[in-house]
Amino acid sequence: MKILAIDVGSSSIKAAFCKNDRIKHIENVPVSTTFRGTEVEIPATGLLKSLRDAIRHITASHSHIDAVVMDSFCPGVAALDKNNTILFGCVTHQDRRSIKQAAEIEQHIGIDRHLRFTGNRPFPGGIGSTTLLWFKQNQPAIFKKIAHVGQPTTLLIHHLTGQWVIDPSQAAFLGLYDSIKLSGWIPELCEHIGLKESQLPRILFSDQVAGKVTRAAADNLGLPEGCPVFASLVDTSAAMLATDYRPGRLVHSAGSTDVLALCLDKAAPAVDILTRPLGTGHKLPKRWLAVSTIAAGGSTMHWLKDNLFADYSTKRFHKLTQRLGQEMRGNKINTQSATDVGFAPYLAGDRTAMEERTGSFEHLTLATTREDMLRSALRSLAQASRQRFERLAKIKTIQPEIFTMGGQTDLANIMHAHWPGKHTFTALENEAMTGLSRLPMD
Repeated sequence: MKILAIDVGSSSIKAAFCKNDRIKHIENVPVSTTFRGTEVEIPATGLLKSLRDAIRHITASHSHIDAVVMDSFCPGVAALDKNNTILFGCVTHQDRRSIKQAAEIEQHIGIDRHLRFTGNRPFPGGIGSTTLLWFKQNQPAIFKKIAHVGQPTTLLIHHLTGQWVIDPSQAAFLGLYDSIKLSGWIPELCEHIGLKESQLPRILFSDQVAGKVTRAAADNLGLPEGCPVFASLVDTSAAMLATDYRPGRLVHSAGSTDVLALCLDKAAPAVDILTRPLGTGHKLPKRWLAVSTIAAGGSTMHWLKDNLFADYSTKRFHKLTQRLGQEMRGNKINTQSATDVGFAPYLAGDRTAMEERTGSFEHLTLATTREDMLRSALRSLAQASRQRFERLAKIKTIQPEIFTMGGQTDLANIMHAHWPGKHTFTALENEAMTGLSRLPMD
């Protein structure tokens, strides 16, 4: 089977031609993000252009495609009017314009009820209902024009098939979906936001066909007309599908955002965890993920390199990081004197906080060196990772084999050295593509 697998990230779109479950050809097209104060969006028009370019790069060499399947970052709330013109989006988890609206939703529904309904608190920007309520209150003229609301895969699948659909993993991030029972949109939450179910996507499992490539998309992109397009899912879910996704399986993605995702056989909502369905359930088993993140993991390392060690080559900074990591081995990272340099690891906020959190250093003196600051950041990130690991282990016993991915291997190795217990680590390559290629096969 010849599959076009598309991994839609917040910085690039990767498209791969896969034959059965083997990746034969990968193309990479950049994606841009706009920042306006507390507003953070990946322009939907730019995302669609990057999608078209990525697909054309593949179809230029591989015209025969049996199925298209994709994953994407989430959230990325987008809306269209009745003429399918883009009104706004894609509003990402880094967006913080809706802090007031998040508090309002939680006050109206209640923390416990919201958790029972959706599996999550209404984190500002991180759960789409807060963004939608912000538009209702601050840009009512735009809100009144909304005919269709969705997430990134909804928008991209619509571009290929004309269908407006979503899978449970992406629906969970809208904050209007029953992520626990998978029973559909929640009337009380939709009413509070001011949306009708007819404005929301049709819900399909990720391993179901969402639609077929239209003639217009086929002519424009070089895809076969009528080629099936699967409902698709969130990028972390695709990575989990590259494993055996058995309950207790942990995946560690050490990238710009540091992500720990634990596979469960039933949802376990909590105030400090991102809970969502894996997305499967048609042919593949239903699963859930408990996710804990450090919003700026690798991004913190890039920030430190660019701002404190700009005179260092990448190789020299890499060696310094490794040396400091080795010095930390055997030390109790939770032991810190009152005069040690401290670091709060929130340069990109906290995805499970209702308020805006920021990063900071403390206990700086004229004797403090930049190496002290780097050591402090590494210690703080390792502490945060250990705490998140221990938190997930309380939900489900973690399998001893842990799957890893991402480009921040130095940071990941430091984190792993301070996790409790004994584990083996298996590196995944092209994990999202591998997981995606299995959806149409199973």
